[in-house]
Amino acid sequence: AKLIDVVYGRIKAAPKHVLRWALRHKAWAAVVLILGVLSITPIIIITRTWFIVHTDARPTQTPGAYTLEEQAEGFTCGVHALSTVYKAYGLDPAAERIRWRLGVDTKAVAWVPDSTGALHPDLWMVLAQDFFEIDTLDPGGLKAWSDLRDYLHDGPAILLIKRRENGNLHWVVATRAFRDDTIEVYDSLFDEPYSETPDFMENHIVTVVLVKPTLDGGRAMSSIDAHLAGMDALSLARKRIKALEQPD
Repeated sequence: AKLIDVVYGRIKAAPKHVLRWALRHKAWAAVVLILGVLSITPIIIITRTWFIVHTDARPTQTPGAYTLEEQAEGFTCGVHALSTVYKAYGLDPAAERIRWRLGVDTKAVAWVPDSTGALHPDLWMVLAQDFFEIDTLDPGGLKAWSDLRDYLHDGPAILLIKRRENGNLHWVVATRAFRDDTIEVYDSLFDEPYSETPDFMENHIVTVVLVKPTLDGGRAMSSIDAHLAGMDALSLARKRIKALEQPD
């Protein structure tokens, strides 16, 4: 009991000792802080690459039927969008543990309560680990809508959108193109798929992620390269959001 009390006392006093040390050694404290911040990304890559066990199964080369998933939590749209794609390609989202590998339950910013959810670096890394090739379209491009429609003849695209209803960011899946210049969208907040018009690209789509299995069954890029590519995509998404929010 005395040992427990001693250990507890030292643990309780530790923050004060750390703060006192930091105030006395500000330069070293700054170095430790910087190193801590820089180590976050490698830690994420290592833990989600090698310490979350999944099946390592290969996707089929062509998609099958699409499944619309119902979203019950406010921050899991990325999980449901990825699940729709995985099921179409014959993968089991639960067995692949995509929720935990996407890290949607972990706050992107520790002190911001609503910073959970799927971010581009995590999405890119999981897709690359599971033998998918990843490409993007510039949603602000002149041919973006027609290029997306052309692509949908071969497979789905994952879209980050600003919802028409409230402007919130939300991941959905575009599954097919129709002759009337619309596309079909699987959205975890709706009971049925719905169609969207070219205005969707112009005013609501933030990121277009083109997804298809690798032809040789290998990985198109390493986890580190995928994470860095996702960081670039996230930066472009921020610029796109600002552009969409600019008044005409």
